[in-house]
Amino acid sequence: SSGINAEYRGINKMQRGELAEFEASYTFSCPKFLSPVPPAYDAVNFDADALHKEPLRLQLKVFMEEVQQQLMLPTIRSYLKLYTTMPLDKMAGFMEMPAEEFRNHLLAFKHKMKNVVWTKGTSGLEGEFQSGSEVDFYIDKNMIPHC
Repeated sequence: SSGINAEYRGINKMQRGELAEFEASYTFSCPKFLSPVPPAYDAVNFDADALHKEPLRLQLKVFMEEVQQQLMLPTIRSYLKLYTTMPLDKMAGFMEMPAEEFRNHLLAFKHKMKNVVWTKGTSGLEGEFQSGSEVDFYIDKNMIPHC
């Protein structure tokens, strides 16, 4: 019971965007990456050397960059569902960020929601890109209408 409660607390922390919880969860549950460099067991400060932990640090860095990119997506999706057409500057103001930065987040949202859907052929990679989101939009000059 207490394990389940701790798990829900972790999920709640991630939903609030607490990066430390993403990092702790990933470090605990990720595959254990092997380094081609053996640990220096005879070193006085064994953990300070930590070259053997480099693969984990690199994978964690990539994972955390992806988390940073996706943190805004649920909020952006909710605004897009709420409004049918809106100026980019106004929505950026709601998100409390510069318009150019918000444009980058919108483009990331559009990119992350595209999936290849199999249509024919023997390979699962043969298909067409389709939106995986219930909200589809485009940017026309400084307006964001959706389809």
